[in-house]
Amino acid sequence: MVITIDGPAGSGKSTAARNLARALGIAYLDTGATYRAVTLKALREGVDLEDADALADAAGRARIHLSPEPAATRVWLDGEDVSETIRSEAVSEKSYYPARSPQVREVLVALQRRIGAELGSFVAEGRDQGTVVFPDADVKFYLVADASERAKRRCAELRARGESCNEQKVRTAIERRDRRDRTRDVAPLIKPDGAIEVDTTDRDVAAMDAALLAHVRERLDKDAGGGPAP
Repeated sequence: MVITIDGPAGSGKSTAARNLARALGIAYLDTGATYRAVTLKALREGVDLEDADALADAAGRARIHLSPEPAATRVWLDGEDVSETIRSEAVSEKSYYPARSPQVREVLVALQRRIGAELGSFVAEGRDQGTVVFPDADVKFYLVADASERAKRRCAELRARGESCNEQKVRTAIERRDRRDRTRDVAPLIKPDGAIEVDTTDRDVAAMDAALLAHVRERLDKDAGGGPAP
């Protein structure tokens, strides 16, 4: 089974994907980590982020390895575990540069599909999973949430890692990123065809998990011809 979860930053995709994968006993695939890894490589090498060719070259040279685990996806870049480093605000703020590059996306979409083929069954989350990377997914979700709530969640993540955070500044950055993601020429952030939209603004994690799992079980039940869902 292939399940995709798309949506804007802070909508709860990562938490939902991890928990759903754990509940179903399948892999969790954080494809957005590939863009963060390329961003980190470019920043470390002093690559001009406005130079699409230079970014594509960095992406082509990057040795990115994802190891999906029950609670997270470990990320290696050129042999180094960068799972935590790529979550910094400095990397998050710049990751839209490779995400908007057709050349970089070509490299990373191929990588993501190759990993997906190796896994077989998985839950993938990102911004173009149900539209571009895995358009034939068995179940597609599109998560949304109010910008203020998303900023609050992001700050909670940063503070948990010992970083300072201003919620108003984070909200402004989130809204700016939303506009960029939705208006970019390549694979813009949109609701995939056939996706189930879930508003997570006023849902706690347990309620969100239950809602997604119920939809998946309904699909499994339907595919089984009406028999009992697992």
